[in-house]
Amino acid sequence: MSLLVARDLWVAPPGDGGGAAQDAAVRGVSLELARGEWLAISGPNGCGKTCLALALAGLWPAQRGTLLLDGEPFGPHAPAGPAGRSRPAGAPRAAVGVLLQDPGSQLLQPTVAEELAFTARNLGAPASEAARAALEWAARFGLEEDLARDPHRLSAGRQQLVLIAAALAARPRLLVADEAGAHLDPAARAALLAALRSQVAAGLAVLWVTQEQEEMSAADRTILLPDRPGPPVRDAPPVPGAAPGPPALTLRIAPWPGGTDGPCVRTDRALQLEVGATGVTALEGPNGAGKSVLLSVAAGLLEIAQVEVVRHLPAGLAALLTTQYPESQIFEERVCDEVTYAAVSRGVERAAALARAGGCFAALGLDAGGFLARRTWTLSGGEKRLLMVVAALIAPASLLALDEPTAGLDGSRQAALGRLVGEASTRVPVLVASQDAGWIGRLGARRFRLGGAISPRTASPSKKTD
Repeated sequence: MSLLVARDLWVAPPGDGGGAAQDAAVRGVSLELARGEWLAISGPNGCGKTCLALALAGLWPAQRGTLLLDGEPFGPHAPAGPAGRSRPAGAPRAAVGVLLQDPGSQLLQPTVAEELAFTARNLGAPASEAARAALEWAARFGLEEDLARDPHRLSAGRQQLVLIAAALAARPRLLVADEAGAHLDPAARAALLAALRSQVAAGLAVLWVTQEQEEMSAADRTILLPDRPGPPVRDAPPVPGAAPGPPALTLRIAPWPGGTDGPCVRTDRALQLEVGATGVTALEGPNGAGKSVLLSVAAGLLEIAQVEVVRHLPAGLAALLTTQYPESQIFEERVCDEVTYAAVSRGVERAAALARAGGCFAALGLDAGGFLARRTWTLSGGEKRLLMVVAALIAPASLLALDEPTAGLDGSRQAALGRLVGEASTRVPVLVASQDAGWIGRLGARRFRLGGAISPRTASPSKKTD
């Protein structure tokens, strides 16, 4: 018997419409997942992957259809038990581990060690057993030196590793993960895939939402969800970034002394990063090396003693930063208000800002009129990322700092976004942090690689490559 069965499942985001069929993001999906099977789910941004994952995890109600776990109804509105018999409280959900797109929303404990053991402890495991499992998974994912740290201070990639380790330490029978590897560096992704394969061989069922081809290849099979109706993504050749101009910004980075838990760049020698007045400069390196820290310093949002900043940027015009977590920056109810906020606050007429945003959204294969009218909380993770990057691209700025702008995006929209960023770099310096080496290469970016994530290692600028 299959562990998880879905038949003709229709799902809409909570609060999006009145529950009518036309509001559904997922329509008529049927699937079965056996014990010891790894199923990947992929598809274009906005096609309903997150809605489906949350419904299959029992967290969102389906509009219609059947969902069974171990042959019994499952989900928020499932009956208490077969034939009126009650089950132990929480028993079905205790069998399911769930990883959301935003790792920061699931971190609850003050240290990594406590976070790793929390889920198992919360489900009734003895303290000694939970602690032992936590240490085993910390070693598996290279998290030993982070055990005493606040998990909220970790990079997005290392936060993802912490949450995956915590979920596996609790020994679920089904793991549902939504873009849980989107921020990982290549070494961390390889370790994750090897660990998942070993757990699947031991009987774990995995439902893994992803845009990463490597992750889809590691799964036993892949389901591709269809795109929503809308204009196609514009098929056009890549637009490389402009040739680097004279330095607009210089960051002088001192060696990291170690022993601190605050923001830092982990390098054992002095570095100097120059951002050209035009073109794209890309930061690469392992999770936790300090890429996001440098972006915040460059944008003027963070000061640390380790980094000296020399600015040659236009006076009176601030930089703009898009973070790894776009949902943390969204505060307007409607897309039209969110995407124009920065531009209008910097003197652009609203009508002009809307026209620019509409052109960008159309280039990204989105129905500009319909997308601009949507409520921001109904957007998928990828759509939120596109929203915030477009908001930055259309606003006047002395510098654009983009943190993992392609994380969780489908291939067509990655390419289209690259064209928009390349065009923007002809008029404003662009500093990007990314694990997507291919995307950076197609932009013709000047590449700067940082070193190790756990202990200080060497870091150096790397040659520009295609």
